[in-house]
Amino acid sequence: MQIDLETAPEQGTFESHVCIVGAGIAGLLLARHLGSHGIDTHLLEAGGRDLEPRSQEIYAVQMDGTYYAGATEGRFRAFGGSSTRWGGQLLAYTPDIFRPIAGTPSAAWPITAADLQPYYAEAQRVVYVPHQSSDEELLQCLGLTEHLGANEINVRFSRWIPFSKRNLAKTVGMECLHSRRVTVFMHANVTSIELSKTGGHVESVVAKNYAGKTYTFRARHFVLCTGTIESSRLLLASRTVRPDGIGNETHNVGRYFHDHVSVAAAAVEGVAKRKFAKLFAPRLVSGILHTPKLEAAVPLRRKKNLLAVMAHFAIEEPEGSGIAGIRNLLQGIQRDQNLEQLGRTILALPASSGEIARLLWSAHVHKRRAISSRATVTLRIDCEQLPKPENRIRLSAARDKLGMPQAIVDWRISEDEHRTVRVFAEIVDSFLSRLGICPLAWRPEIWEPGNSWLHLTRDTYHPIGGTRMGTDPHASVVEPNLKVHGVPNLFVASCSVFPSGGSSNPTLTLMALTLRLGAHLAALCSPPWTSLLSGSTKAVLPDSQVPAELSVD
Repeated sequence: MQIDLETAPEQGTFESHVCIVGAGIAGLLLARHLGSHGIDTHLLEAGGRDLEPRSQEIYAVQMDGTYYAGATEGRFRAFGGSSTRWGGQLLAYTPDIFRPIAGTPSAAWPITAADLQPYYAEAQRVVYVPHQSSDEELLQCLGLTEHLGANEINVRFSRWIPFSKRNLAKTVGMECLHSRRVTVFMHANVTSIELSKTGGHVESVVAKNYAGKTYTFRARHFVLCTGTIESSRLLLASRTVRPDGIGNETHNVGRYFHDHVSVAAAAVEGVAKRKFAKLFAPRLVSGILHTPKLEAAVPLRRKKNLLAVMAHFAIEEPEGSGIAGIRNLLQGIQRDQNLEQLGRTILALPASSGEIARLLWSAHVHKRRAISSRATVTLRIDCEQLPKPENRIRLSAARDKLGMPQAIVDWRISEDEHRTVRVFAEIVDSFLSRLGICPLAWRPEIWEPGNSWLHLTRDTYHPIGGTRMGTDPHASVVEPNLKVHGVPNLFVASCSVFPSGGSSNPTLTLMALTLRLGAHLAALCSPPWTSLLSGSTKAVLPDSQVPAELSVD
């Protein structure tokens, strides 16, 4: 069921067993899981079904430090969240990310890879990417096994969700909208978390629509699925009972904020580009796209004292090419563009019919993604950041249109990341030379001292940290089960809980963590279910003010 707070009465209280704040990837997965277990769940989305400028404006932040593009370009305040725009890359973290080997600088997790293994598999099934060929099988197919230096480079393959399944609003989201146990509230901007007078537990969350009308949501358990920056902002801004914010007794909320640093390290041209296309062009296995990642092996990281780091090949097709045209069409379908927008994209395709035919032939016959002669191939090196407490999310004195303090993002890149990139670049150059992918046009700034290398870098829209997970309340914000320390019914399902970034895209690990939390909450809410108030989970509204819109969809 769907309720739009834009058309709801001026006042109202809603009650459920579990209230989830945020209908992005984590929120949708969690609501689907709980609904399938018969648990009455309210899912609050700040935006609407489509992206709206007024919603995006709420994400405005102040920058204090290096410009952080992910704060404004990588977040989407709409039903489906970042899945409406993301690339759909799936790659699990390796065991050493959770339990770093002595001699490496990465931060440890309070859980292991084994704790997430079954949920990794479940997450892939949910997004239509079941387990396929192993990395070892693909390497043997490519004839690369004998070239690998086990002490230096591990080659793994990312798996990519098909375009038609990337927007979870159209898959998992539709399941939630049609669930008898899940109610989705649109335009429900949560502005505060309200604790009991003693501060012992959360009693409710308060949400506003864009007209400023206020609504109260009560539940037995609350989960923040609002993303990294918003999770910290909401905890810090909720000061009715605790003056420093919720979960912030030891002033850790917002700290240890980080991302992956991505460096455009070298151009792959000429002979090197042709050899790359032969060995490493993206492959289709059972219809799923696979792309290679060159990760620093644990022995290398220990020997050289490196952060988690990997290299990959970025392929960019020029606008106007057939391959770019097909990509734009598929992205438009993912983003639910209207027919007029899609029509303009389709009309431009015939001019590139030759390239499109080549793309289809390569995919159908060779099970490879075609790369045009005009494409540029760049070797990028992506490195986790060393988590530092001074990199953080803080609150500004300025407020947004809903009255909440804006976030200040204080993000900086350090020499720790530069050193790891510099050392790993030499290892990767040697490895690729042995495969014949050489010479590469390396950017000399990588090896130069100082900050000249920074103009080659960017963040990867992977905001991490701010509510880090741990067993020590003095050094973390949430427990290993994602519950906020000292608040028995408040949980956080976000990349903000990650103690470290690893070298992989974090989304699959977030999905696995969320499904693990879902199993935990399902156990907590096992029958007999009892309500906080009167045993009813329906909307509690003033008499004669329940509009027909409350039962649509």
